[in-house]
Amino acid sequence: MAARSVSELLGGVGIDRYVTINVQGVQALIDALGGVTVYVPSDMKYTDHSQHLYVNLKAGRQHLNGDQTLQLLRFRHDENGDIGRIQRQQMVMRALMEQALNPATVARVPKLLSVIQSNIDTNLTVEELVALSGFASQVNRSNTKMLMVPGEFSRPGEYDASYWLPHPSKIQSLVSQHFEFGATSLTEETPDTLRVAIQDSTHQEKGVEAVQATLKNDGFNNIYLSKPWTEPLSVTRIVAQRGDVIGAEAVRRSLGFGEVRIENTGDIESDVTIQLGKDALQPPKKTLQNRKGSSPKTRSGF
Repeated sequence: MAARSVSELLGGVGIDRYVTINVQGVQALIDALGGVTVYVPSDMKYTDHSQHLYVNLKAGRQHLNGDQTLQLLRFRHDENGDIGRIQRQQMVMRALMEQALNPATVARVPKLLSVIQSNIDTNLTVEELVALSGFASQVNRSNTKMLMVPGEFSRPGEYDASYWLPHPSKIQSLVSQHFEFGATSLTEETPDTLRVAIQDSTHQEKGVEAVQATLKNDGFNNIYLSKPWTEPLSVTRIVAQRGDVIGAEAVRRSLGFGEVRIENTGDIESDVTIQLGKDALQPPKKTLQNRKGSSPKTRSGF
């Protein structure tokens, strides 16, 4: 039923396989992998006896065990609620891909599967799971896409509870761009139509001002400063918050530095979020090719 509902929401995209894993399985998997190193964006403290949920984490980069990782994954008591939780889940998934999907870990897959087998429901065979794990270990991590249904929060008092309300037209564009499905015709966004947020991790006003000036000079007029990015970054991340890789690449060409990420960890009101890193303080000169507007190779994923 979940697969059918997702397929209908995405306009008919087929869902061929599924994997569900319960919270105990996530904890067991993380522990079997020896933990995961991730940046906790802020102090988190919350207690819910009815759900046996006890969250007590400090901000900063740290190595988390299974129980601590589960606390980070389940915490939802910030200004973005469930969407903030999704953002942190994507951060953990990317960290796991960086640290866990390597040949040494793949060799442990049979043992890992036996650890969490009782917590998984899937229509993949064990052979298919092992094959997919081997394939994933050879894939460039930067090519991985994580997409969230475009939408917005319901207004206070509009419903009995808070809901994420999908944007059908933007879903069609996302599906057409990333799944090559449907009849939506894609045209490159013009700079003034993009809502671009800047999350600074450098604490250097001059860098932020230089980025704003560069973007405005190239016609990006809808720019705003969002909450600072708490994790210190060496490389600027240009986040296609709504899955718009065309717009994100346009921002990257304008700046001449940074890496495009297809994920949803940026400002939820933006189309593209620039999480500013140290490379912004001494940005490389744009090449002649970029000044002419020639697009670099677009990242793709699976």
